[in-house]
Amino acid sequence: MLQMKCPECDGIINSPFLVEMGSVTCNQCNENVIVKDVFVTTEAFTMYRDTLLSRIRHYRDLLKEVGREKMSLGNNDFPSTGAQKSLNQSYTALRELLEASRGNYRLKISQGLPLDIEWEGIINNGSLLNLCTNGATIKSKGLNGSPQKGSEVKLQLALPDNKEPLSIDAKIAWIEKSKGDEEQNNITMGVSFVNLNEKARACIWDYILAHTSTPDTLENSN
Repeated sequence: MLQMKCPECDGIINSPFLVEMGSVTCNQCNENVIVKDVFVTTEAFTMYRDTLLSRIRHYRDLLKEVGREKMSLGNNDFPSTGAQKSLNQSYTALRELLEASRGNYRLKISQGLPLDIEWEGIINNGSLLNLCTNGATIKSKGLNGSPQKGSEVKLQLALPDNKEPLSIDAKIAWIEKSKGDEEQNNITMGVSFVNLNEKARACIWDYILAHTSTPDTLENSN
């Protein structure tokens, strides 16, 4: 869960969409406040989002190492009960942290990643601006007709590390049309993935982790 402390009343604001927001209304004092200092909470951890972002690959590698230790200890003829318990707790905590991260963080794609957008039977070209396992932000030079918030689209996304393109059903969460003369046909839209299967979700998450090196490569909500 994503949370932040309200600067007006010190109450806790909970929302899975804090990453997407520039400001949010506190349910306790009803003040609209700027989103900043977002932290992640799980059963075992509470950690500032930026700290987690900067070390997420480290935690992934650590989880793999603990997993190998668990297997090695399990093959031991005389395993230590205390060691097994400690490894199990560490493994569970790390896995929970990574699972909590998986749906909350967007990889910023600086060069733009091409994809096809199908709407009302017509395929249009677009580029991916950022990506998480729950959705994406896409830029396209116009779609035929006038798609609105709630319109359903189908995406064909070829990730460089994947042999076959991912076919993803999505729903438009928000849409903005460019006001500039040179880009008057351009639109930028946020989409949420619909019924994404676990295999595709895992492919996206692996891509995000593989291309994450510093906090700057991920979208920052501050």
